[in-house]
Amino acid sequence: MSLQENYIFWRLTNYFLEQENYRLIHLHEEKHELWLENPSQKTRPVIRIQIRELGWTSVVERDVSHTFTVAENLRKQMGATNLQVANIYITPFVPVGEHGLFQDKVQNETEKITIQNLLVSSEQLNDHLEALEEKLQIPRGTFHVENEITDDLVVNERQSVITYITKKVNDEEQKARTTKPFVTYTFILMQMLYFIWVFLKDSQLSTYSLVEWGAKFNPLIYEGEWWRFISPIFLHTGFMHIAANCLMLYIVGPWAERLYGRWRYAVILLLGGIAGNIAGFALNNNVAVGSSTAVFALFGCLLYVVVLKPHLYAKTIGVNIAVLVGINLVLDLFMPNIDLAGHVGGLVGGFFLAGVLSLPQQYFNLRRGLYGAAVIILAGLFLFMGFNRSDDEADPALSNGVAQYYLQKGKPKEADKIFRYLDESGNADEYSNTLMAGQALQKQDFGEAKKRASEAVFLNNELPQPHYILAVCYMREGNHKEALKQAELAKNLSSEKVYQDFYNELQKNMQKQEGSL
Repeated sequence: MSLQENYIFWRLTNYFLEQENYRLIHLHEEKHELWLENPSQKTRPVIRIQIRELGWTSVVERDVSHTFTVAENLRKQMGATNLQVANIYITPFVPVGEHGLFQDKVQNETEKITIQNLLVSSEQLNDHLEALEEKLQIPRGTFHVENEITDDLVVNERQSVITYITKKVNDEEQKARTTKPFVTYTFILMQMLYFIWVFLKDSQLSTYSLVEWGAKFNPLIYEGEWWRFISPIFLHTGFMHIAANCLMLYIVGPWAERLYGRWRYAVILLLGGIAGNIAGFALNNNVAVGSSTAVFALFGCLLYVVVLKPHLYAKTIGVNIAVLVGINLVLDLFMPNIDLAGHVGGLVGGFFLAGVLSLPQQYFNLRRGLYGAAVIILAGLFLFMGFNRSDDEADPALSNGVAQYYLQKGKPKEADKIFRYLDESGNADEYSNTLMAGQALQKQDFGEAKKRASEAVFLNNELPQPHYILAVCYMREGNHKEALKQAELAKNLSSEKVYQDFYNELQKNMQKQEGSL
């Protein structure tokens, strides 16, 4: 190719890079072909520039067909619904044959790719450059060509392009190196501070205290404490638990934060963690805490990047994340007290949320809309499944323990929520009814206390406390004979002094009453 064609090739490239802020997405210098896109101005077309001897228009037709294929792959990678392409041919001579391809825009069968073919030939240079400026809405006279093209002019234009691209790459790398993963560090700090605060409140970090401070506990979620989908992300069962999760966040968090940007990353981290807790809520009744649901959401969003751009990330991020996901899921299968449903829910949630938000400077398109619909549908489905299980038969032991813990801590309102759940779900056992009877007695609701104590005795007449409560209620009614009978049963079932003393007191009172008569 002549110096003139080479000069025009680099001159056009230089203009689009420096003046219109395009960026290079492909360069094949040996074939004299490059592709450019403008991420900051979505209305500007993708530009393909190529130096080529066209000869006949049939050559152009075959090349345009190839360009459609490349453009379709590019459209999918960019996430664009439709893609406009300015296909510029720099050639010595106008091709022989029908020139309809250079008159009107052409589309592929799906009408998702529109190509404007533009010809810049040396034999009609000025006319073609003016037509290019007009069709691409570029100021007239921008592509003025010197009368005499020298090697130095071509070298200078080429060097300007290379220098600009190199500077851009260096600036981006420098920015990536100097930009601290602020959201990741903040999130880790928040977890550590909350852990220390809870630890100072209860160094044992028992299941009951974890429920008190926000663990995922289905009975309280059924009673309206929806915030328990969020709070478990910041709770941990001990030093090893929080250390493991923070270490994993420290490893994978910066990758995701740099790829997605801070606000997208923060949304994925939080909503992905919530998605994991929703899945755990729907599929099991375990008490669950930990930021591992959010960690798995990060795994999911990084896997999405691999699916979106496999040619860039499959052999780097893809391999590492696949190994981490595999190891963690295998460990989940063999380790006790692990919420596998929450981890898988976080992984899937992170993947779909990444599909909705996508990477920065990506077009909004139907695919992102479908990911958004999938997130809403899946979240709604799992919430429906979870709340639909509220009446399922369940072991009330944990609920009884939590309710008793709340009563001991002086939080009767929280205990009442659990009692309400046990009663409405039909899962209350003799211990549940005994606790409810004691709570009613403390409120001096003797009718409710008698009802609950009677139910407890019906389910298990070997418990002393319900008999004791019944004795108090009968004494309140003036039925001293029945009160003494229930007090005697309580005394016989337990050696605790309180029952013996209560029986003796009732017996003395009855003897006094009989003596006075």
